[in-house]
Amino acid sequence: MGRLYVILFTVFIFFLIPDAAGSAMDGSYLLNISINSTENVSFANHNESPMEGNWIKLSGGTPVTLPALNLVFNGVNNSNFTRNGKTINITASVDNYSDHLIEYPYSSHSIYTNVSGNNEMNLSFFGSSHFADLSIDIYLVSSTPDEVWDIINDAVDGNTTIFRNLLNDSLKRINYSLNSTGDNSSISFGSQQAGDYVIFVLLNSSHLTNPNDLSILSTTTVQVLKYESVVTAPTSAKTNYIVPVQIKLTDADQGNYIYGAILVHKDAYEATLRFEFNGTRDQTNLTIDGADLVEKGELTGINLTSLNTTKLQEIIETVIGPENGTVSFTDDTDSTSASFSLTTNDLNTGDYYLLVCAYESGERLVAFNQNIINIYTPSSSNGGGGGGGGGMSDEPENVEETVFLRIYLRAGDSATYNFNNVVTSVEVTPEKTYGLVAVKMEVLHGQPGSITTDPPNGVIYKYFNIFVGNLGWSEGKLSSSVIKFQVPASWFKENNIDPASVILYRHHDGNWQALKTTMTRQAGRYYQYSSPTPGFSAFMIMGSVGDSGDVEPVATPDLGTVAGSTPTPEATWISDKGIPGFGLMLGIMGILIAVYSGRK
Repeated sequence: MGRLYVILFTVFIFFLIPDAAGSAMDGSYLLNISINSTENVSFANHNESPMEGNWIKLSGGTPVTLPALNLVFNGVNNSNFTRNGKTINITASVDNYSDHLIEYPYSSHSIYTNVSGNNEMNLSFFGSSHFADLSIDIYLVSSTPDEVWDIINDAVDGNTTIFRNLLNDSLKRINYSLNSTGDNSSISFGSQQAGDYVIFVLLNSSHLTNPNDLSILSTTTVQVLKYESVVTAPTSAKTNYIVPVQIKLTDADQGNYIYGAILVHKDAYEATLRFEFNGTRDQTNLTIDGADLVEKGELTGINLTSLNTTKLQEIIETVIGPENGTVSFTDDTDSTSASFSLTTNDLNTGDYYLLVCAYESGERLVAFNQNIINIYTPSSSNGGGGGGGGGMSDEPENVEETVFLRIYLRAGDSATYNFNNVVTSVEVTPEKTYGLVAVKMEVLHGQPGSITTDPPNGVIYKYFNIFVGNLGWSEGKLSSSVIKFQVPASWFKENNIDPASVILYRHHDGNWQALKTTMTRQAGRYYQYSSPTPGFSAFMIMGSVGDSGDVEPVATPDLGTVAGSTPTPEATWISDKGIPGFGLMLGIMGILIAVYSGRK
């Protein structure tokens, strides 16, 4: 989630971004930016070797498992332009417009918390043997990944002043000597307060021909979280179920918090960050498995100092795919705890990473927790029945068609599940934010066998089930629910039915209860109807020959008007035949998340 994103983002921001600049020096450098031929900013090459790749490896704190991360650079290997009166030459030691792939070599990354014993920031630098026996300067600066992005953009434009000022104002600057293999494993910045940090490793200027040059060997982001947290969640859960998750911040003050939870399959916990660069900011693009992070040199709605949960969710869903995970965010709250209900409907079985975090306005990420949950298919299943939603039909042979949708439900916002069959849509307005909530709609051949109640007098058009979440989950959670459906004009003609007589019935408490039904319009070959409903279970569409007679509809809550609601975008639909669309990634962003990794 947020942290995921940040880490992954960092890994790439300094890996690929450096990539973006290439190296005019030798094979030990990937990229070089020459400014007016008097100043050079060079970025060391990286590779898959954990001991020779010029990587920073954090230790201490709490290790977090990272997604399998691939970094790809594709762009020019030489670019010349003038910006703000400065002549800029960028060279990269890669083939022109060919993919340059690096696999991030580490499977974990340390995060720290602002408590004694867990805020000691230690690290090792594993450099190329090219830098054996040389000295390095390591800087710890208080900064954020998005600020670093701006610094890199400035450097590409020939302005290194901001970067130099950042180094000069660093919290700590330590000079270390590398050993005969280019490494140093005894680097420590000691205990640090809560905040966002960036570590830079530069070659000492004594080894440079021009002392005004900058030779950047590696960099990574580091976060010292403000609070510890306790996460309560089951170690296993059944498919087609709701996983209850709770997070509680330890010794936290009231504030303005947003909480998030991500469930992602281990096999989908991977990501490919792709950086495309033609030598100019306007043609700088960064994607994670196809989801845009940076487009034309600008962060696409993921300003890391202002959490955009809609954008994060969009990226996460694109990356992991609906069959490999789910995500949920809360609204702003002053509470130091939060609860989630993560649905496992139609998820693949296996082990999942559960990532739970807290974001505080003005403070960024303040708590993060990682657990593992196993999702399995029970050896025997009772199914969902016709009760309150969320299950499987008791008699699959009676199911004519199944459509499954998962949509993000946010407190007070109307959301629409769109179906293109008998039921055209289901519109709901949740009382609270519940994250991704699944709805399964089954068109039936006939009356469910579990229902023994005789239907009212009339001509039956269709039976269908609607399941929302798990069995009974929607009760008391929705302030309004409206079912919209359609009946072909040919059916009325064939059965001598008055279109105005159509009534939608819901089976509840052992009876068929008539719902208030309004014919909204005739659209082409169909008559369309709308019915508010107090709950979800089995439904029946019925009409009467000639006069419809007097039928007393069941009372429903004050549902308000939902007709003008805006359908929730990006609904993922799954039929019996599988999932159209959606690729694997995010891997959660493996994430976007970026987090993960502090990269170089």
